[in-house]
Amino acid sequence: MIEIRIPKLGLTMQNATVVEWKFGSGDRVKKGDVILIIETDKVTYEVEAPADGIFHPIVEEGKRCKVQEVVAYLAEDQAEYQEIIKRYPILEKKEEEEVPKDMVQTTLPSPLPQKRIKASPLARAIAKEHNLDLSVIEGSGPGGRIIRRDVLKALEIKREVKEEKALIEIIPIKGIRRTIFDNMFLSLSQSAQLTLHTDAGAESIVRLQDQINAVTGKKVSYNAFFIKIVATVLRRHPRINASVDGDNIKVWKDINIGFAMEKDEYLIVPVVRAPDKKGLLEIEDEIANLIDRARKGQLSPDELSGGTFTITNLGFAGIDHFTPIIRPPESAILGIGRIIDRAVVRDGKIVAEKRIGLSLTFDHRIIDGAPASRFLKDISSLIENPSLILAY
Repeated sequence: MIEIRIPKLGLTMQNATVVEWKFGSGDRVKKGDVILIIETDKVTYEVEAPADGIFHPIVEEGKRCKVQEVVAYLAEDQAEYQEIIKRYPILEKKEEEEVPKDMVQTTLPSPLPQKRIKASPLARAIAKEHNLDLSVIEGSGPGGRIIRRDVLKALEIKREVKEEKALIEIIPIKGIRRTIFDNMFLSLSQSAQLTLHTDAGAESIVRLQDQINAVTGKKVSYNAFFIKIVATVLRRHPRINASVDGDNIKVWKDINIGFAMEKDEYLIVPVVRAPDKKGLLEIEDEIANLIDRARKGQLSPDELSGGTFTITNLGFAGIDHFTPIIRPPESAILGIGRIIDRAVVRDGKIVAEKRIGLSLTFDHRIIDGAPASRFLKDISSLIENPSLILAY
């Protein structure tokens, strides 16, 4: 028999949640079939069958398991499968019990027998104002008398019922959404964030992209340019490539650039490592590989951690400037807007020129405004003279 264990997807990974079994006990699976979906704090990951066999899960969906914990078995044949299920009985599928219609209770109490309703004058006034039927309210006063708090309780129940009917869905804050939720709160509550906005000429970078694409026959994305530009400028401004650790500021030797992307309505940030030492085409290949595997749910936690700076590009959405939020423990993030024709003055004449919006958010506790401004200015200069990055 073959043990199916929770894989260790990164150095920091400790456990994962069993999200969904793709096969049931007794099903025959082939090597490479996706048999299980797990979720860590960073990624959702598909676990594949390591061989052909008869499948048998031993833990329920929703259980939090440790790395390397056995969660299922693959039997070679029926005899081996029968031995497994003797040791680990088949999990019973939890079904929601259907309640007979005649057993369903209404939210408010059933009407009391027809008799005189005992209620205080204030309770009657409140009920009349809100069009409440006193006969369906149970009194808690002396002798079952309906008093003010009983009417207010009935109003609250009515409000909750109305609210529930108005909801489209309730989304639990858990898994990746919980990580985003906590990180965004941590980012804003534990740093002094300030955002600088500017724009840069984009004519040269648009032309250079066209030239590279024509020569190589391969499209190099603007994100590859921006990652290379930011990494190059960080070499000139090492104090930006830093993070806070207690009472210390750590300035990092390695430059690792995260790029924010959307996956299944979640924000994830794969990391390109050492782009300052790589060429544009190599960076583009790495970006494409990370995006492809991210969409397939194949990224490891290590590929989503270890960043020292992040870029986030909302140009596709028609955004010019915005306020990006720093990813802890990093100290800065660059927001990139759309490339658009704008009116500018050249030689005393108004002409149309392609411009791009830039928004730098930085932690003002450890980075002052002047060095942050110089950093952003150097980024603008390289965008306007992108051929210079080919020398690096």
